[in-house]
Amino acid sequence: MTDLSALADEYYAYAMSLSPLDLMWDGRLEHLAEWNDVSVDGRARAHERLMAFAAAAQGIDTGDDLQALALRDTIASHARSTALHLAWEPELLHLNPTMGAWENILSFIDAFPLRTASHGDDYLTKLRHLPRFLDDLLDVAEDAADQGRVALERHLLDTARAAESYLREAHAGEDRLCAQAPPTAVDDAAQAEWRRERDRVVAEVVHAGVARFADRLRRLAERGLPDERPGLVHLPGGAAVYRDRMWSHLQLDITPEEVHALGLAQVASLEDEYREVAGPLLGTDDIGEIYAKLRDDESLRYTRAEDIVRDAESALARAEAASPAWFSTMPQARCLGHATDFGAMAYYSAPVPSTGKEGDFYFKTADPHAWATYELEAIAYHEAIPGHHLQFALHAENEALHVVQRELFSTAYAEGWGLYTERLADEMGLYSSDLSRVGMLSADSLRACRLVVDTGIHALGWSREQAIQYCLEHSPLDRFHIEQEVDRYIGMPGQALAYMVGRLEILALRAEAEQRAGFDIRDFHAAVLGYGAVPLSTLRRLVLA
Repeated sequence: MTDLSALADEYYAYAMSLSPLDLMWDGRLEHLAEWNDVSVDGRARAHERLMAFAAAAQGIDTGDDLQALALRDTIASHARSTALHLAWEPELLHLNPTMGAWENILSFIDAFPLRTASHGDDYLTKLRHLPRFLDDLLDVAEDAADQGRVALERHLLDTARAAESYLREAHAGEDRLCAQAPPTAVDDAAQAEWRRERDRVVAEVVHAGVARFADRLRRLAERGLPDERPGLVHLPGGAAVYRDRMWSHLQLDITPEEVHALGLAQVASLEDEYREVAGPLLGTDDIGEIYAKLRDDESLRYTRAEDIVRDAESALARAEAASPAWFSTMPQARCLGHATDFGAMAYYSAPVPSTGKEGDFYFKTADPHAWATYELEAIAYHEAIPGHHLQFALHAENEALHVVQRELFSTAYAEGWGLYTERLADEMGLYSSDLSRVGMLSADSLRACRLVVDTGIHALGWSREQAIQYCLEHSPLDRFHIEQEVDRYIGMPGQALAYMVGRLEILALRAEAEQRAGFDIRDFHAAVLGYGAVPLSTLRRLVLA
């Protein structure tokens, strides 16, 4: 166990250094002054070292020690997943307008709990180096385009437009990159000086870099792929890269064809539930009419941001009150709801006990009409309580786990749990109406369609419009949301598969556990959440042990 602990310590330190961009999600202060090394050589070195970590972990015999098994498999799977994920990341994921680097920067640039003068210095260094990071991204992307590997034209243009929109707002006096609060442990004079330097760096250094970023994106877009060929399968070597990306998110050996068929079956099975739950509310059992009414009825749309805030906070309060009956341990960290104008429609940022940061559930209110009223509750239960907040906060606070298990990420485990809790919330009686239960079905439709569409795009050669039309025909989502979703799948191959695949595995585990004498749902949830972000194959061994 000593060798395993030492390996885990070494791996954690290395994993944390690899992506300062990802650390922004949780406002982490480690590697604060840095940005990702996106160079070809840098990623090649990272790949080699990550695979060495994976091999070292796999070579350790853990015997009957379940905690050691969980730690070993977490290191091995996370290292291999991260290594496989590095290929083509700068030119595809980081330039995606929906989930790429620029959107990530705007979403979290002010989320750091700066305390000391050193923190403040590191943050200013981060700002000064931002233009170089953006230049590095475009250097890699332009070289990749020379090799026939480039993002969609529309995605490159949309990212350029987002950067240009930021500059217009900044010049009008609303500079998003000047939103970070100064360090709290310095005096008022030092805080004022820090603000002045922050604003100067942004105005004199960062703005020019962002303008150059947008200009280079527009020129690169002239070589961008058309909407008819958005998938990896159209790129040299893309089919193999897609299989690697699938494994990196699922950590299961499963083919695109198998996932595609699973998705078709899930989409079909949901139709009966729509007829049962939504049919009486909408006065029809025709599935096409049900989808159309849910999509087009203006009375089912929000019109005010404050109503979204009210309903999100109400859902969180109900979930918080009901959860102790279903979970033997509740986290000490709170989950706080925040309206935001940036990023995805909803997302979660985990607590960081070392800094006192709470869990944060963000929901986008810039365009209230983009939300259907029936959607919000299911999303709140997924992202916050009993979803990601119970998962990540309980991990973060569990000192029996190595920090590798507390903090590192497994997509299928994490998102499988989030989707599992949308249905669990129904068992818990959390949905405020039958219409909100329809939102649970709508969320299921999205995740089922993802299995079909992600594999359709990246393995079967679907066009962007073909993917959009499939989702329109098999879910109640409106075109605006579907376009955002499809653009996300194009830029993040394989990630969207993790939700339904992970949920189905957790449900299969629960079904098997329920057949055993003395089954208790609180014990089951404690077992699922008790070992950190383990791969699904290991979770089965741990829970059923």
